[in-house]
Amino acid sequence: MARCLRTGLQRLSCELNHNCGKDTWSGRWPGETDCERLGWMIGPGLPDLNRLITEATWNPAVQQWDAHS
Repeated sequence: MARCLRTGLQRLSCELNHNCGKDTWSGRWPGETDCERLGWMIGPGLPDLNRLITEATWNPAVQQWDAHS
């Protein structure tokens, strides 16, 4: 799924009235790479996307999720 570059969530389900930007499907779900970088995995190869959405903030300037400090 391509991501909305403003919210970090799936572009397909973005209901906000803004330009989502142009992101290309990388073959990975939005947030998988960020979960790996933050060490937020449920198990091998299983990113904790729920934790990412609740405990991180999307940084549109660098196009990644950042852990809350």
